[in-house]
Amino acid sequence: MARKCFMCGREVTEGILCEKCDKPRKKTSAGTTPLPEASMEAVARESDPFPKAPVLPFPVESASPAITSVVNLLVAAGVPSILLGPDRSVKFVSDEARRIFDATQSELSTLAALETKASIRVADLSVPMSAGVRIASRNFIYTLVPMSGGASGAILVFRQAEAVNEAHASFVTYVRETVFGPLRALRDSLGSEAHSRKDHFLADAAAAVDQVISSLELAPEVEETASGLRPVPTVTEVVRRVADRFRAYADLKGITLQVDVQELEERFSDHEQLTDALAILMENGLHYVPPSGQVVIGVRWMEHKGKPLLLFFVMDNGPLVPEALRQAIFEPSFVWSPTSAQRTGRGLFKCREFAVAHSGSVWVESKTGKACTFFLRVRPDGV
Repeated sequence: MARKCFMCGREVTEGILCEKCDKPRKKTSAGTTPLPEASMEAVARESDPFPKAPVLPFPVESASPAITSVVNLLVAAGVPSILLGPDRSVKFVSDEARRIFDATQSELSTLAALETKASIRVADLSVPMSAGVRIASRNFIYTLVPMSGGASGAILVFRQAEAVNEAHASFVTYVRETVFGPLRALRDSLGSEAHSRKDHFLADAAAAVDQVISSLELAPEVEETASGLRPVPTVTEVVRRVADRFRAYADLKGITLQVDVQELEERFSDHEQLTDALAILMENGLHYVPPSGQVVIGVRWMEHKGKPLLLFFVMDNGPLVPEALRQAIFEPSFVWSPTSAQRTGRGLFKCREFAVAHSGSVWVESKTGKACTFFLRVRPDGV
């Protein structure tokens, strides 16, 4: 059967090309002299008057949208921060961070220089952490925030510790509990004696004491309500306040923080010491729980031998406390090591002191082997 040439359409008996279209290309004759290299380059230049530039690898990380977005966010937020690349190199130092360290960009160009100035050790960039540091006679809390996705690396954020606020809170508590009462009693006694004796000197003394009391009441957070001192919070309110205090750090670390409380009306006159004891348990729990873990804080009302008890607890799914250390960690002589592979705890002896002062106790257990729970059992005021 006749076929047609694929190129010109002529009939062919075999193949797809006719003899005319299937002629081989002419070979270069043996006598032809090849062009010298110089001539070849000249011909190449004539045929391509715009030679291409050499192809070089582009530093993608310098223009990564993720890094650019993070830097823009840090600048807009105005927080003292340092951006580290996945190779632990310093990519960005905010103006606020330079002011904290009183250093130039070049002086903070390496992680080693930063660690020296801050007296810190930046460990694994993929593990979030937070710790207190002292820089230029000021207290700061620095937090390592890992970055996932295309940018990778981590961000170091520095926040000034609220040492001034803590000192003020201690001053407020001292004034409320130990100063106002004696001063008022002295003022009333002087005023009564001045009135009965018609003594102007005693009247002036009473007026002077009253002026001191008025000055103290004008200090922030010291002013009183119409019924006297500010109302003491219930134990339920104390637990919720402690949870709110650590909620931001739990979110930063990716930990689920839950509050499991009963609506109780019991109160502690030493509610600030109760707050400190629960805060110690919360801080230890959040320290040992890995990212995506869970921490639960709560309180239950109990009864023992006809008398009420309050059982506070902080439970987490972090590592368990070794059996041999479950008593020792509450001793004042116990030394906490943050680098230890075993779970222990920091400042737990203060929790025991609070418990003993309120006819109670503190202990840790893990009956299921899957969760670690610290218990604080105390009696409410007046029991």
